[in-house]
Amino acid sequence: EMSLYNNEYEEFLFHRINDSDLLTGFVIGHLVVEHLIEEVMLNYDSKLKNHFQSLTHSRKISLINSLGLVPDGVASCLQSINKMRNRFAHQLGYEPNKGELLNLIFKCKNNFNDLTDGLEQLHGALSETDSLVEAQEKYGVGLADLFIQVVYDLEVYADQEV
Repeated sequence: EMSLYNNEYEEFLFHRINDSDLLTGFVIGHLVVEHLIEEVMLNYDSKLKNHFQSLTHSRKISLINSLGLVPDGVASCLQSINKMRNRFAHQLGYEPNKGELLNLIFKCKNNFNDLTDGLEQLHGALSETDSLVEAQEKYGVGLADLFIQVVYDLEVYADQEV
């Protein structure tokens, strides 16, 4: 059942990301996104699995976008998330500044459904504080909220009748 599946992801993301530092949380979120992008692709054509798995994350996003499986705005946000993840991967000790995070959250807020207003709240909380850690402490929203909204929408795209 879909809702159960949803909750498993949600719970996984909340617990794993909220108990982690930013780097770990971001990598975990990115892994779940990568898994769901693959679901989107496999639902469209399972024969493409091997080809799809051979692509970089960026090319996977471009492919599902070019096939019309996700809209341009969503693809653009996924590319932004991936760019930030690559910085973490290639620049040891990289910490995105508040401005970079606000831009990413704002972009996602405008392109994902934000069912639970998590992105809206996260954007507000981070605007009022100095860091994601402080936003989490003061307002109870954090990085998990970003990834949860992304995951909700990707699950919908993965479930679409093609």
